[in-house]
Amino acid sequence: MRSVRRQQVRQNRKSRNLVLLTFCVLLFLYLTVSLVIGDRGLLKYIQLKSIKAQYLAETSTLEKQNRDMKGQIESFKKTPDLVEELAREYGMTKEGELIYKFKDAP
Repeated sequence: MRSVRRQQVRQNRKSRNLVLLTFCVLLFLYLTVSLVIGDRGLLKYIQLKSIKAQYLAETSTLEKQNRDMKGQIESFKKTPDLVEELAREYGMTKEGELIYKFKDAP
């Protein structure tokens, strides 16, 4: 009787250990897949890191453009002749000036 009982206890332990091992393996697989593929996973992290690098590059380009424009504004403030020169390039004239337009010869 004791040996039968011992065998049953051993079988119960084996089945519990098997269930526990299966649970642990499934939990490990789930966590691994979640860490790699999930919403907050490794692939998403890599994608966001790439997007961040693109935005940083764009930001630095825009900052450089801003610095250049501020330099142009300062140069226009210091020398008003530059403003007049630029305005003439765009076809503007001073008040009271006459504009002569010539037709091209055929």
